[in-house]
Amino acid sequence: MNTTMSNAFTMTTSNSWKWIYKLGGIAALLAMSANLADVILGFGGTEMATHGTKSAVEWFAIYQDNWFRAVYTLGILNIFYMVAMLPVYFALFGAHFEKHALAAALTIIIFLTAMSMYISNNAAIPLLVLSGKYSLAATDLQRIVLIAAGEAVLAHGEDFTADAFIPFFLSGLAAIGISIIMLRGGIFGKVNAWIGVVGFTFLSLFTIIATFIPALYSFAFYFLGSIGGLLALSWFTLAARTLLQLASR
Repeated sequence: MNTTMSNAFTMTTSNSWKWIYKLGGIAALLAMSANLADVILGFGGTEMATHGTKSAVEWFAIYQDNWFRAVYTLGILNIFYMVAMLPVYFALFGAHFEKHALAAALTIIIFLTAMSMYISNNAAIPLLVLSGKYSLAATDLQRIVLIAAGEAVLAHGEDFTADAFIPFFLSGLAAIGISIIMLRGGIFGKVNAWIGVVGFTFLSLFTIIATFIPALYSFAFYFLGSIGGLLALSWFTLAARTLLQLASR
């Protein structure tokens, strides 16, 4: 009786996860697109790579000159990436529910913590709003208030600064963790899993160097970031393929 109930529960659970597998597969491709855009747009942009050195007034000028360049540099694509990755984590949790549910759930918790911290503190959209108000300010007092607000936003939300490091680090830790679970689970194949372990480790090392050794940003981006980014693209593609296959069963 217990065996029958267990088998029935497994079958019901498998069927109930199919739509999440499909959503996760599509979301993996969207996350891949955000990652690819980040890699492409990042090449040749090293003149803006020294984060934490520009004042709010300088950022307002950048926004007025090219708002997309500003929001990209301040991590708007990272927000799209994190939002897209959330269904991927839930889909991977479902795929490993039977044997590695606890470990997979832990990676979701870590990722949710990273995502909530990053999005709530990210400077891209708040500075876009403040720059618009700054351009319309009629008095020096209004400009001073807006500059102070901009500096407060930058202090907590500019990418590759000490305050933004924790969500980046946790996001990388979650990605490495779920890749290790994929390696142990055997559903996604060892190649897919190892690509994730190595790729997300490279991206995490890039984050550490870019944050704490900004003088080496160009080296970290073109070596660690580029290699890690390309491996991540492969990880997304392979994971998406397997998730969509699971959804079609």
